[in-house]
Amino acid sequence: MPFFDFHCHPGLKPQFSNPATKPSPWDYIDAKLALGKGWSIRINNLFNEVLNSQSNLTQLFQNDVRLIGVILHAVEKKICVLLADKSIVNKGNVNLIDKDRLKYLASGVHSFDLIKEELEWLTTSVSPIPGARFKIVSRASDFDETDNNTVFGIIIVEGLHCFFDDPDAPDAKEKFTENFNSFTDANTVVSINICHMQQNKFCNHAYGIQLFNPAAFYPVEAGITDWGVEVINLMSSKKILTDIKHMSLKARLDLYTMFKVQDVVPRFIQPIICTHAGTTGLPVIDRIKYLEKLPVNKGPEEKVYEVSYLKPKSRFYDDVYHNCSSINLYDEDIENIFLSEGIVGLSFDQRILGFGDDSVQTSVVVPHDVEYISHLEAGFFFGPHPENPKIYNGTDVWASEDLDELSNSRDLYPAVHRKFLINNILHILWVAGKHTHIGINKAAKQICLGTDFDGLINAIDCCKNAGELQQLKHDLREELAQGLNDNGFGTLNVNVLLDDIFYNNGKNFMLKRLKEMKG
Repeated sequence: MPFFDFHCHPGLKPQFSNPATKPSPWDYIDAKLALGKGWSIRINNLFNEVLNSQSNLTQLFQNDVRLIGVILHAVEKKICVLLADKSIVNKGNVNLIDKDRLKYLASGVHSFDLIKEELEWLTTSVSPIPGARFKIVSRASDFDETDNNTVFGIIIVEGLHCFFDDPDAPDAKEKFTENFNSFTDANTVVSINICHMQQNKFCNHAYGIQLFNPAAFYPVEAGITDWGVEVINLMSSKKILTDIKHMSLKARLDLYTMFKVQDVVPRFIQPIICTHAGTTGLPVIDRIKYLEKLPVNKGPEEKVYEVSYLKPKSRFYDDVYHNCSSINLYDEDIENIFLSEGIVGLSFDQRILGFGDDSVQTSVVVPHDVEYISHLEAGFFFGPHPENPKIYNGTDVWASEDLDELSNSRDLYPAVHRKFLINNILHILWVAGKHTHIGINKAAKQICLGTDFDGLINAIDCCKNAGELQQLKHDLREELAQGLNDNGFGTLNVNVLLDDIFYNNGKNFMLKRLKEMKG
């Protein structure tokens, strides 16, 4: 059976290269970069691993990833500014990160050009494999499931900033609207993320950056702005879905209020989706239950509180944990997605799935996750006393002694990471199973893969690229079957569930959506 991936970036990494010599989206990128002073060897190794090809078109084709949500994304200004400040040495054959290109990207005035260039690069690049091709799907009839010579892509845009020329220009709003309408009229765009890693003009985001100075990526606003409401309504009028990934918790709750119809059984005016998700393991009411220490007010200029969470233990395993940062899905997020007839894509980012940040994992006293909450959302997030919430004093969290075995051998990582992935699946089913109007059978049809491959992630060691999907599916079978049986989900057939998660659910959702958009 082929594979489906809701969220991958086969065209992203070439954006950093000189346009005259940039890799084709069919090319393998084997990063050989060295970062300058201030970076450890461990970080250098991680940086290279993150930049290696995970889902180029060749990898997708050769491993029968038949249908993807192909992500168009303009690398955000602040990421490029910080990269440009670093001494980066290209030691391989490919000049992957070009200094002049970084300066161009760091200007922040080319976002709309970048996604147009990325789409053209994906669709015009010639495959080195005879007969292989990449094709954009504009309507359901464009997809031919029997065509095993084609990787089919459905357009998703990650971040509304992608429709700006210069976001600070006097006519920025007019140009944004013009760009947005011209692009979405010319192309079938299934969904758009409202925000990404840095603050924008549409909604507050959940902090999620790694490797860079966090101050450049603080979320400092509150919920969805008036302009954000306008754009979301415009998207809805064009039947473009809102991807909730990267929205702050308050912004997500604002969105549910916009979309929800208050009947006996809640209904929504359109499906809510999260294309690349992990779970907090918590309901919203417990959002600050696992605080490691009191939030740190970074001051009036920074406009944020620094929040450090312990890692709550899985309800299914003694040695598996969650990342309960608000970039992940709370139980209510999962419920709203399912009630709206939406779908959850499982991220393959090890940090998002709950494993400790690989760059610091073996050097911390207590594993934890850090995020930043804006002053404007502090009252909502912490309650009336943001600087004096209760500090957790229980034992069902990841402790330093849990690292001992892992610290001694990286050979253990693939098996451990599989358990973290299974834990996220089981938690989603558990949330659905205790809801009167959802249930596990419905939920089992609303989960898919959304790997985020090539989205600059540190992928799980049990599946570091598209070439390992088949083996992962095989390796999950016995462990997932055991997890289903041990936790009251034994009515689900593990083979059917895996086929659905790895292919059927995502394919069926996308084709249904295209029929609703285009007939």
